[in-house]
Amino acid sequence: MINHRWLRDWGFVFVLWLKRDLKSRYTGSFGGALWGILNPLMTVAVFYVVFAVVLKIRIPELASESGYFYFLLAGLLPWMGISEGLSRAVGSLVAQEQFIQKLVFPIEIIPATVVVSSFVTQLVGLLILLALLAAGGVLHLSSLVWLPFLFIAQLILCLGMGMLFAILTVHVKDLAQLVPVFLQVFFYLTPIIYARSMVPAKYHYLYAFNPFAGLIDLYQRVFLGLPLNPDSALSLAIWVLIAGAGGLLMFRALKPTLGDYL
Repeated sequence: MINHRWLRDWGFVFVLWLKRDLKSRYTGSFGGALWGILNPLMTVAVFYVVFAVVLKIRIPELASESGYFYFLLAGLLPWMGISEGLSRAVGSLVAQEQFIQKLVFPIEIIPATVVVSSFVTQLVGLLILLALLAAGGVLHLSSLVWLPFLFIAQLILCLGMGMLFAILTVHVKDLAQLVPVFLQVFFYLTPIIYARSMVPAKYHYLYAFNPFAGLIDLYQRVFLGLPLNPDSALSLAIWVLIAGAGGLLMFRALKPTLGDYL
């Protein structure tokens, strides 16, 4: 039976900590929260110039330069949310060591708010993408019905992985250095700056071992109005269970051991 008072208190603390995280990220900077929009847009601009203008990469399903631009945005914006959330979550518990030692506190809130705050800034970028698609006359409203399912899947996947990374880093500090490398490798192994169809079909099965490939592929297809790939949907569902739900369960199992390491 759910303890409604505990749930209310937990939710209050979560929102309070989330506001604190969002505010602290841009406090003191001239641009403030505007950087949450400018940073991904500048990154997209660099990738677009390099791959679309200089290397002249085209997506087979979207032959024009503008098609590649939309494809790049649809994959890169979710990836930035994933990458930022996980890279910040990995050291979140270690960074709050003194706070955790002094107060009785639901520590799962710390990595969870880091992941969610990164997701909030991603949503701003995706709203800009929707506006650009609408302005270009290529917005497919019928496909957007799948967006809530992708948002939920991404949250579960990243919360599980982020919380697991955070609690494992308390035990193995080297993970704080390894996770950014892990994310950098998977950035190029995930079809973000290139289409899956550009990879020989005999290697496509390898994407099943990539926890992010199915999610990114589905984001691109939903935003661009392309047919959904059943293999991507199945891969995403499996990884949500393994890395998402599994990570949350592992966090609960390892939580009692924190007293010996913090």
